[in-house]
Amino acid sequence: MVIILVTELSKKDTKLAALLLALPIISFTAYTMIWFESKDTEKIAKLANENFIYVLPVMPVLPLFSWLLKNGYGFFTSMMMVTILMIILFYVLQKIL
Repeated sequence: MVIILVTELSKKDTKLAALLLALPIISFTAYTMIWFESKDTEKIAKLANENFIYVLPVMPVLPLFSWLLKNGYGFFTSMMMVTILMIILFYVLQKIL
C-alpha cells in the first residue's frame, strides 16, 4: 500500500513522496508487533540499533542512483550498478562489525 501511495504521490509532489518513502514505517510496525508479542524492550533496542547500522550502506547509494539517472545511464543499468555497490558495502560492513 505504501508503494502505491508513494507512486501516486510522486506524480504530484516528489518531496512529499520522498518523505513518505523515508519514513521507517516497516521498522516501527515491526517494533510495535515485537513489543505486543514479547514486551522485550532490550530486543527492540538491539533490533533498532542493527537496523540503523544496515541503513548506513544505503545512504551513499541514493545520491549515486540519482546522479547516474541524471547523467544518462538507463534506469536498469543504474539500478544494477547501485545494487552491486550496496551488496559490496553490506559485505564490507559485515567484515568490519
